[in-house]
Amino acid sequence: MEKDILSKVLEVEREIQERLREEKSRSLEWSEGVRKEVEEELAREEKVLKDCYRKVLDDARLAAEKEAAELLRDSALQSERLTAIGDDALTGIVLKYVRRIVPADPSACADSEKARGPSL
Repeated sequence: MEKDILSKVLEVEREIQERLREEKSRSLEWSEGVRKEVEEELAREEKVLKDCYRKVLDDARLAAEKEAAELLRDSALQSERLTAIGDDALTGIVLKYVRRIVPADPSACADSEKARGPSL
C-alpha cells in the first residue's frame, strides 16, 4: 500500500512538473507577444513623433523664411526712401543737429576750452 501511495505521489509530482513546464512555456509565449506588441507600439509612436518633429521644423523654417523675406523687403523700401532724400534735405537735417551741439557764440567755445584745459 505504501508503494501505491508513493507511486501516486510521484505521479502527481510529475503531473505538477509537467503543468509547471506548460505554464512556464505559455507565460514565455505571452510575455514575448506582449514584448512584440510594445515594440511595435513604440515604433509607431516614434514614427509619429518624428513626423511631428519634421512638420514643426518645416513650419518653423517656413515662418523664418517668410519673416526674413519681409525684413529684407522692408529694409529695401527703407533704403530706397533714404536714398531718395536729397543732399539739400540731408544738409538741413545735419545742420539742425549740429546747431544744437555747437554753440552759436564762438566765445562760448573758447570759454569751454579754457574750462577743460589745454588739449593734448
